[in-house]
Amino acid sequence: MTVPGYQYHPAAPPPAPERRRWRPWLTAVVAAWALALAGFAAWSVRHDPPTVPEQRTIAQALPVLARATGSLLAAADAGTRTVTLGELRFDRDCALTPVREGVEASREVSVRVRAGQAPVTLEEIARALPAGYAATARHNAAGTRYGLRADAGEFVGIEATADSDARVLSLRVSTGCRPLADGVDLAPTPRAATELPAALTAALRTLNGSPAGATSTEIACPGGARTARTVTSAEFPAPADLGPVLRGTVPGAVVVQADPHDWAYRTGDTSVVVVEGEGTARVSATTGCG
Repeated sequence: MTVPGYQYHPAAPPPAPERRRWRPWLTAVVAAWALALAGFAAWSVRHDPPTVPEQRTIAQALPVLARATGSLLAAADAGTRTVTLGELRFDRDCALTPVREGVEASREVSVRVRAGQAPVTLEEIARALPAGYAATARHNAAGTRYGLRADAGEFVGIEATADSDARVLSLRVSTGCRPLADGVDLAPTPRAATELPAALTAALRTLNGSPAGATSTEIACPGGARTARTVTSAEFPAPADLGPVLRGTVPGAVVVQADPHDWAYRTGDTSVVVVEGEGTARVSATTGCG
């Protein structure tokens, strides 16, 4: 539309955008930075410590579990109590995610103590564990319930809880739920014992038990110079009361527990435990790290 006396001049078009110049050095910098990030990530995966248990498979966790078990057995073994080493166990009843299965490995060290000694025993074990484990023994306000916790590294932990009047302490070393790994036997069978401690043979002879079918489990002691071992007999018919049979057959032994169905004593550095139930008995003898 025009107005008389006024000449219309259309606006000039906007200038064309300036063509961006190609900067090859910028592309090179970006590529180099990407390579550096990738390299750092790869290095971190191989060298950085894990931040969650899922970063280490069950195969990678087992050596840590073994070291912690050896340290625990050495810390728990003392002249006024007995120790028994449990088998390596795997629990498939855990999951890393709702769609990813996992497995947990654990071992147990059972400690039998005299009456009233559970609290001080847990405290002594905590002090005897490696300083790096930061082990602590605590109790509730009423002093009726005690516990122990320790961190063996790489998410392997040690824990125990017991009443103040407990006679048997179960200290458990566990890996937590870990990714599965090839080459790990998740259902190990007990190993037949090839050598029987003299204390085990003596107890079996007294109780008319047989050494046939005895099994053995072991763990390396701290430093690797010695191996701790628990040998357990097969079940056999038991007397109704262990006391009259065993009382006169352990001269010089340190008796820790002497109940009708449970006996525990030490002969030298060997812990002997006799357990009876439902008419059968089983004997275990443990040579520790001392």
